[in-house]
Amino acid sequence: MRIDLAALTAGAPFRAGVLLVHRDRLVLTLEDDLPTELTGRAVRVKWVGGGQEPNESVWDCALREAHEEVGAAVDLVPAPVTYLHDAEEAAEPRRVDCDDPDPPLLVERILRPNPDVADRPGVPAGPYLYAATFLAFAGDAAELRPGDDVQALLLVHPELWPQLEVGMDVDETLRAGAELVGGDRLPPRARLWVHPQATIRVAVPLLRERAVAEAVGLGARA
Repeated sequence: MRIDLAALTAGAPFRAGVLLVHRDRLVLTLEDDLPTELTGRAVRVKWVGGGQEPNESVWDCALREAHEEVGAAVDLVPAPVTYLHDAEEAAEPRRVDCDDPDPPLLVERILRPNPDVADRPGVPAGPYLYAATFLAFAGDAAELRPGDDVQALLLVHPELWPQLEVGMDVDETLRAGAELVGGDRLPPRARLWVHPQATIRVAVPLLRERAVAEAVGLGARA
């Protein structure tokens, strides 16, 4: 199967983000966007990314969101492989060919409950939301800082992800070698929570592929 991301997202709702690698670690955002029952007891783990602004491309969205959330410019890396994941119909993503010059690592197609209603003024409505995940890196000299809507940044070695995904707390993660940027007021015992349908659950395991890891400088750890 062959996809054209520019065509898919032209006139369609989308969000875009990055698997950002900085100093040999994956950068994650920590936010307080939680279900009511977890408020005060957990912190949400998310990718670096977010929703589109009016009249921007999916690539511009990914770069803007990354700059806003980590406080530094990043460079997108063309993914050596691209996957398509239908969030409602398929358990596993499938490899596809991508015609775009800067291909994403992953494109998710998510059925929208209100296809005739736009998420915000100035952006399109439609039956599907497309979520594009690109590879990216920040130079070693870049000093990251959490953006205004981010509580903290968590830098982790990708091999720690399976443990983090099932619910480590902040202190356990730091003792396992992660680094926290900001977040001085985060409770050490706050649970790290990942939404069950989060795109990041699909995207991060793809870093295990050697070609993908090497594209962002993780080849030695793959």
